[in-house]
Order: sequence, then C-alpha cells, then structure tokens
Amino acid sequence: MTDERIVIVGGGLSGLRTAERLRRLGHTGPVTLVSGEAHPPYDRPPLSKSLLTEDEPAGPKPLRDPGRYPELGLDLRLSRHAVALDTGRRELTLDGGETLPFGRLVIATGARARTITAFTRHANVHTLRTWEDCLRLRAALGSASHVTVIGGGVLGCEITASARARGVEVDLLEGLDQPLARVLGGAVGASVAALHRSRGVTVRCSAGVTAVRGDGRADTVVLADGTAIPTDLVVLAVGSVPNTEWLEGSGLALDDGVLCDRTGATSAEGVFAAGDVARMPHPDGRGTIRLEHWTGAGDTAALVAANLLAAPRDRRPLTEVPYFWSDQYGSRIQCLGVPGAGAEPVTAEGSLESGRFLVLYAEDGRVTGAAAMDMPAALARCRTAVGDRRPLSAVLDEAPWERRAPARA
Repeated sequence: MTDERIVIVGGGLSGLRTAERLRRLGHTGPVTLVSGEAHPPYDRPPLSKSLLTEDEPAGPKPLRDPGRYPELGLDLRLSRHAVALDTGRRELTLDGGETLPFGRLVIATGARARTITAFTRHANVHTLRTWEDCLRLRAALGSASHVTVIGGGVLGCEITASARARGVEVDLLEGLDQPLARVLGGAVGASVAALHRSRGVTVRCSAGVTAVRGDGRADTVVLADGTAIPTDLVVLAVGSVPNTEWLEGSGLALDDGVLCDRTGATSAEGVFAAGDVARMPHPDGRGTIRLEHWTGAGDTAALVAANLLAAPRDRRPLTEVPYFWSDQYGSRIQCLGVPGAGAEPVTAEGSLESGRFLVLYAEDGRVTGAAAMDMPAALARCRTAVGDRRPLSAVLDEAPWERRAPARA
C-alpha cells in the first residue's frame, strides 16, 4: 500500500488535506491531485467575507504555502477535469483523453452553486463558489446601490453582511419562515433575521420568487405575492449541486452525491469520497447527509486518508461531531451536531433577543445539537454532550454556565 499510486480528484480543502495526511501517515508512493481550477487549493470561506469586501484583494488565500508543495512530492494537475471513471480497469480519464491508472482513488470534486436558468440569463445575476465568482461579484457590488440576495442560508447571510459592509442596500429573500431555519430552526433564525435588520437589511421571509425581470440585466425581482423589488444586482444563494456528472456510467452508487459508508468507502473497492461530494450515513442514523462545511471537508479528508492505508477490517468510521460557523457583522454564529427538524430548542445561556446566546437542541430528551451566537467558549463545552447524545436535563444541571430554569426558545 505504501508504494501504490493514489489519485485524488478535486483541488479543494478535502483534496489537499487528503494528500497531506497520506504523507504524514507514511504513504511513499505517487500521489496525483487533479483540480479543475487554475489556482492551487485555496480557502473558500473568505470568498463571502473578507475577500468580498476588500478593495484590491491580492488573490485567493492559499491553503498551503506554495514553497512547501515540493515536500509533498505531489503530481499536481491544475486546470484539468476528470471526465470518466472505470473502476474495473482502475483508470481515470481526463479532458483531452489522457488516462491515469490508480491503485486507490479519492473523489473530492465538491459541489457547485445551484442556479435557476430563467434568472441567470441576466448578466448581473451572480452566484458565489470560486475565486473568479468572488472577483465578478466584488466588482458588481462596487457599482451597485441595491442588491437582492435570494436565499437566506449561511452563504446568503454572509453575502448580505458583506454587501452592507460595502454600503450597499440589501433585500434578503428567504423561502422559509426565517433565515438559517433549515439548519438552526425558526427561533434561532429569527435572531439572525433581527441581526440583519439591525444593520438596515430588508429581510423578507416566506418569500417565493416568481420572476427576475429586465432586458439583458435584471432590474426587478418579483415575489409570489406580487411585490416588485427594484434592484441593480441579484445574487443566487439557493444551495449547491454535487459535481458527480462525470461519474455517470462508472457503476458507483450516486444520489445527490457519491454514496459512501461511514468510513468514506464507496460502492467500488478502493474508491473513497471526501468533502462536499460525499453522502454519508447521518450521524443520528436518519438516512444520509452531505456535510457541506469547512470542518466536514477536513474531517472526512483525514478519515479517508487513514482508511485508504488501512486493511478493510481496520477502517474506522467518522466520529467527529459536525460543526460549522458563520461570521456576520462581527458576530460569530456556531453550530454543533445536526439538529433534526423535530429537535426542541432550549435556551441555556443568554437570550435570543439579546443576540448573545447558547441554545441546546434535544429529541426524546437527549441533546442532538447546540448553537451559539458570540458564546464560543460555552458552545465548545457542549461538544461531548452532543457527540454522546447526553440527556438534556443532565447537561443543563452539570454545565458551567449560569444555573437557572431553562427558558423555552
């Protein structure tokens, strides 16, 4: 195994971290990293935050010092796309027809921004996923007086906050009852909405968009209730689509991502998946899930690298507690676990009204997740409780924060 060629497809965080971990674990054989982008792997979270607000960003923030690539002994193929996979012959085909034989393969092709064709025919309708997307959107914000952001998830909220930092007026549109409601629930989402409104954002919830009008360029966004919003710029932040089209016909099990088990192994022996493209069993056993966050990419990369080099009987499952954060207006929103739709939120510290709080989520009396705004230390103390699904009453009784009767969120 230490001399076997390993090919990694995808030049994002999960692809690079897999290569780095393989070397740290002692793999001495060739490692090839295939990336569709022209840039060496770079950090994507700043694209919607600091890099979007800077006047003259020098470039994407590299995930590894360029001078340290030689020590990886990495065959780095930039601006190359995988177009087919033959798991029987153990060959990867690249654009241009080149084939790469492999002993083991890691699929880390990530995801792209979901688009709405009827809207994106306008020149000033943007999505944000890559450095080039960031450059185009930053330039557009520089000349806009009003932007309409469609989608109130993490990305939409961060773009909204960045636009306000640049002095642009914003309408934030969310189809659910509150921003971030899908991941944090309506009560915490309402606190996020209040944060945006306090910065002058017009937040419209339960807002269905029926049309984006304009001749070549969007100038009006029309809602289902007939409301027409004049605008200079539109940003779509309506989710992502995993990059799996090139795997059609490969025989791999696909379902809104590459299906894999808890070890990262796919349906083909010797082929693993990591990062946003990997669809793994839900931590709580409720179907499957793609963990589309920075920490998830790193966690699955470390897992896959170790399991690539292990005998099947020695492969370990993913046990890290899912975690994500979002920085908006100088406040940090954090979440541990994957709170289910039926999880009951309980405010354990602070208050949702104040914008500084710790909330615990529970199902059947056990903690399934925790969320906080500007309480990082309190949230960190909840990691074990979430991972072990400890009883809510015990967590509230034993926690080091202020002891009081919990208020229902």
